[in-house]
Amino acid sequence: MLRIENFTTLRQRAFMEAYEAVNDNFKEIFAGLSDGEGHLQLDNPDNPLDGGLNLVAHPKGKAVRRLASMSGGEKSLTALSFIFALQRYRPSPFYSFDEVDSFLDGANVERLSRIIRAQSDQAQFIVVSHRRPMIEAAHRTIGVTQARGAYTQVLGISQEESAAASQPAS
Repeated sequence: MLRIENFTTLRQRAFMEAYEAVNDNFKEIFAGLSDGEGHLQLDNPDNPLDGGLNLVAHPKGKAVRRLASMSGGEKSLTALSFIFALQRYRPSPFYSFDEVDSFLDGANVERLSRIIRAQSDQAQFIVVSHRRPMIEAAHRTIGVTQARGAYTQVLGISQEESAAASQPAS
């Protein structure tokens, strides 16, 4: 019984350590992405392993909202803030995002692209996007287009190479 009690205590302590670190990261990242305030909230703070976890967000100029009542762009920023908060706590070497910027306006796409660019020192990101700020922030871009006829054409461009090529000769 003592071993079970020790295990339960250690499990709850490890969970709370992770929760507090991810919550701190979420607050910081959400503020940077949305100019608002957000935090994580446990359904059962007295027994956190017996409840759920909620993302509570207050985008700038709006009332506090739960994820279910947000617009598509607000949901995207909140969910991405949580992903980046988890990444900061326990990084993965690789991330793949498929059009995560589709519901965002131009300013928010720029903020997101800056965060991805900054985090790319610690992990590799593959991002599918049609948005100019995201494409311009990439180290390498691969374009896929329907060419004449029935075949697909794939084009690869290194942003560093294209930036160097566009510089005037001195």
